[in-house]
Amino acid sequence: MRKVLLIEAQIKQYRLPFYEQLYSMLGADHIELKVGYSNPSSVEATKKDTCDLPLNYGMKVKGYWLLHEKLLFQSLFRTAITADLVVVDQGNKFLLNYILLPLSHMGIRRVAFWGLGKNCEDSQLRLSEWYRRKTLNWVSWWFAYTKGTSSYLVENRVPPLKITVVENAIDTRQIREHIEGIQMEERAALRRRLGIPLSAPVGIFCGALHKAKSIPFLIEASKLIRARIADFHLIVLGGGPEESSVCAFVQGNSWMHMMGPRFGKAKSELLAISDAFLMPGAVGLVILDAFAAGLPLLSTRLNIHGPEMEYLAEGINGLISEPTVPAFADMATSLLLNRDVLDRLKAGARESGVKYTIENMVANFREGIHQCLGSSALPSAARILQRE
Repeated sequence: MRKVLLIEAQIKQYRLPFYEQLYSMLGADHIELKVGYSNPSSVEATKKDTCDLPLNYGMKVKGYWLLHEKLLFQSLFRTAITADLVVVDQGNKFLLNYILLPLSHMGIRRVAFWGLGKNCEDSQLRLSEWYRRKTLNWVSWWFAYTKGTSSYLVENRVPPLKITVVENAIDTRQIREHIEGIQMEERAALRRRLGIPLSAPVGIFCGALHKAKSIPFLIEASKLIRARIADFHLIVLGGGPEESSVCAFVQGNSWMHMMGPRFGKAKSELLAISDAFLMPGAVGLVILDAFAAGLPLLSTRLNIHGPEMEYLAEGINGLISEPTVPAFADMATSLLLNRDVLDRLKAGARESGVKYTIENMVANFREGIHQCLGSSALPSAARILQRE
């Protein structure tokens, strides 16, 4: 039985369905999957969104965070050198990568990158960014988040034949099913419990409360929206370093609701009573939460968005403004006051929500693993899904 080791810093709750499905599908192919990971760093721990994996494929090891948690060492080398394929995050913080990548470059071990290719954040560490670009083509295979990631890799001389576009996704089926099962009476009851009028427009933010998400920007923009729409309410889901500032504002403003981290049905219920997804800061996989709930995503033009921002089609499933508080507030206000446009964007969001699925992602990842391991041709992702 061939062995595949996938290494992560920690396991986010949204990744659990992906690993479960990939483990099952690879097992049917006589491929053993192990996922190595550690406890989150102190900053990541504040987000309260990590979990542990089942012991049949999860390998939790001690993680040693160094240099103010900028570097991570995990005791996974022995497992890595016995695996037929090691899939690593394309991050310079992983010290194990500095051993595995040269081995891959020399053809001694088979290593694959899973990541976004381009650094979405402005990097002031020139040496770090140089090394990131230098090693793009040191791996045996690439699992690219999106088509845009693949294009970037090809532009940087990574052969297209060793790139699998996985279409990075989360398990949105559960959100859709939960929301479809929530009756109008239940939605009305939840609004009453929160003190939200039945006809009031509601914006929702769902994500980590940290700098990249522009939380102060969100609060200031929401104040402007509220000044123009007297019954506007904002629901905030998530945790993180800036949670205290949100809680402080909420205390004097009953129209803002700080709900903390929510998952599963609890999160779906709050999405179900909302009208638009407000995300002025960095957008990543959370865009699929919005689409699964049938909510248009409202964001700003930034260079720090994740590759999943490619899924937004302006005027179809969301809107983008210039990165200023007045511009974002104007955009959101105009949409919330125009029911016809809002309904059209909601319909577009729902349509996008069934396009990017975790089932497609797992099938794409599985096919890429087989190709990297040198297996005979597999059916396409679509045919795999139809068969199973």
